[in-house]
Amino acid sequence: MIITYTMTAVWGVLCLGLMYKICRSVIAHEMSRHHDKKLRAENIYIIRGKLRIIILASFVALIFPTGMFLTHLLGDMGFHLFYDIAAFCAMCMAICFFYGPVEDYTEISPEGIERGESFLDTVFYPLNAIDAVSYSQASDSDESDSVTFKTKSGKTITNFSPGDDGYYLLAMTRFKMENDRWPDMNNPEEAAQVKAWMNWSSTIPLIKDKEITGLAEVDM
Repeated sequence: MIITYTMTAVWGVLCLGLMYKICRSVIAHEMSRHHDKKLRAENIYIIRGKLRIIILASFVALIFPTGMFLTHLLGDMGFHLFYDIAAFCAMCMAICFFYGPVEDYTEISPEGIERGESFLDTVFYPLNAIDAVSYSQASDSDESDSVTFKTKSGKTITNFSPGDDGYYLLAMTRFKMENDRWPDMNNPEEAAQVKAWMNWSSTIPLIKDKEITGLAEVDM
């Protein structure tokens, strides 16, 4: 009986701790998104994970500790080597899945692309390292189309679903394709042209079903 109470308490604490961490992370994520909008005035756009994906990941992460807490609370289970350890490992994996959309980001600026991923070092690529652009249409209606930018050596610079912030890099890429140079965002006319192209019809048709290569000025 003591073991049952102990395991119930352990899983209860894990549930509460994880709920607190998830709530704090989601709030911080949304605050970051709000702050990101202010950076647009400086021609800096940041792509972050979508809230619905974060909520789904949160639900998955909470399933295991909540399930084990209720199992110990409602049944005299004690400590079960397989179920408790398996649930703990599954919870850890789910937490890693949760931190992906929460912490991953792509910052696009006139200087280049900075990509941050959970558990990995931040990487930066200048705009002139972009060599190839490709568009991939989702085969499933539940999935999103994606755009991939690669270096001359084939390294993936960034990959994201087209959206309001992602169109910024696509618009600058169109400018590069048409003028054989990247836009000077300090030039009001060029900045206005890029922002006018920040939509689906001005960017996606130019790369959809096409092979865009040879843009890079440096190899990384």
